[in-house]
Amino acid sequence: MGKKVLYFITSEDITGVELAIEHTNEDDVTILLLQNAVYFTTKSNKTILQALNQDKSVTACKEDIDIRGLTNLIFDKVKLVASEDVINMIFASDTIINM
Repeated sequence: MGKKVLYFITSEDITGVELAIEHTNEDDVTILLLQNAVYFTTKSNKTILQALNQDKSVTACKEDIDIRGLTNLIFDKVKLVASEDVINMIFASDTIINM
């Protein structure tokens, strides 16, 4: 396996997710959605569905999901993490791409 790559996405621009989808399968890719980017986790988002179908790990901040009332609207495969766990994800990554 290659590097652990974290796509750190906070904006409502889907470009970061699209870049993660294009990332080579040799690397362990995680898409971390924070702030308003958590809106991408809703079941109507075909780009996130494509990422999940490619076995990309999609993670969202639980607090951001809860604040926006999205808990019952997100894909089942989206992993929810606490704010404190975001720091651990950053330090566990070889490469971070901030979008």
